[in-house]
Amino acid sequence: MTNHKVAFWGVAAFGLAAAGLTKAWVLLGGVLGYGLGFANALWLYRDTVSSMELDMLAALKKMRRSFFARLGSVLLTVALVGRFRSEWLLFLAIGIALGLIMSLVLSDQALT
Repeated sequence: MTNHKVAFWGVAAFGLAAAGLTKAWVLLGGVLGYGLGFANALWLYRDTVSSMELDMLAALKKMRRSFFARLGSVLLTVALVGRFRSEWLLFLAIGIALGLIMSLVLSDQALT
């Protein structure tokens, strides 16, 4: 297994277990945010690698389109969580930040 898979599934399993054992269901917002942040970082990496082969203008268009798609996915998730489970919003934000940071740190370690 790669470091990304271990980090993703390890933290997700820990968050689900913590939510189940403590009956603090707001932690599920953190698990959801962590998955979303991790997916966003991997989506960014995939689009960056695929746009390296394109010329400058096409790569910029693709990255701009990808940025707005990622922003839309985060916005949709935050809006849905805010509408149906507003108490999860703080943990959702913390989870998104943690997922982004962990994924970027792991990819930095893979490059060096």
